[in-house]
Amino acid sequence: MVVFMHSPMPSDNASGPFLTALSYITAPSIGLFFMVSGALLLPVKTDYVTFLRKRFSKILIPTLLWSLIYIGLKLYESESEINVLKSLASLPFAPQGEGVLWFMYTLSGLYLLSPILSAWIEKAGKGELQIVLLIWCITLCYPLLSFYVTIDTTTAGIFYYFTGYAGYFLLGAYLRKYPGSLSLVALWALGIGGAVLLLVLKYLDIPFDFYSLFWYESIFIVALATAIWKLIYKICNSAPGRDLTRRMGQQLGRLSNMTFGIYLIHILIMRHWLWHQAWIQNISGYSLQCVVIAVLTFVISAVACRMISILPQARWIIGYTEKKKSR
Repeated sequence: MVVFMHSPMPSDNASGPFLTALSYITAPSIGLFFMVSGALLLPVKTDYVTFLRKRFSKILIPTLLWSLIYIGLKLYESESEINVLKSLASLPFAPQGEGVLWFMYTLSGLYLLSPILSAWIEKAGKGELQIVLLIWCITLCYPLLSFYVTIDTTTAGIFYYFTGYAGYFLLGAYLRKYPGSLSLVALWALGIGGAVLLLVLKYLDIPFDFYSLFWYESIFIVALATAIWKLIYKICNSAPGRDLTRRMGQQLGRLSNMTFGIYLIHILIMRHWLWHQAWIQNISGYSLQCVVIAVLTFVISAVACRMISILPQARWIIGYTEKKKSR
């Protein structure tokens, strides 16, 4: 979903409806990853330092390495001057070289918060978790509520400290502990309802901020991400689903190990190579062009990561080193 989201090339022939639909459909990708992380990590079972050492040992060096690679590419390709020293000094605080690396900084912040959340999660019951998630959902509705009431979204706001991506982390932990909670039908209705609202606003030519109403921290996208989660959970826990995942377990596991590397490398493959290929640029049909770019990017990135994974220190590059099979 992330690769597809980034695949559209800047073009005068870009299809507005296609780009809008693609953005809405792929927006749950970020929330889903945070939900999976929360489900797998919360509650934290180790002390604060041990947890951070284990998590950051996997992501810190690859993120810094690819930041430097993208800074170098930007310096090489850009006609304007780049303050390299400022970019390097800014690395601990904000993504540099490529904006898509913002995700790693948000994830790192959630890692720092996880052990603190865990102490409360272990003691909290279902009702308490639901109350906190409900408050988070209210903050997700701020863009809609602001049409009718005045809301303080600053640090002085009553729900300010319940905003952000930490809600996804908590939602993942909640769904793992209480998988039967929340109505799948209601979630799909809300997710699809957001798409209908988007179409109505477009059709009536009513001005609105897409990235406020329909992006990662939108109630509609959270509903869609949760619906996708519950649907996959339901499928995988059915008899055919369990049989399929058992038979494909090794292949799925191998691909899963590559996903961090695919995320780090896909912009290099896509925007610094494929976008510049004449035959890609000459594909008739903007939608088809995006699909071709996305599929090729994913396959090439996966193959590249597979090749890198056999190197002795691959974990410093893509966060994973293939273990040698013992004879």
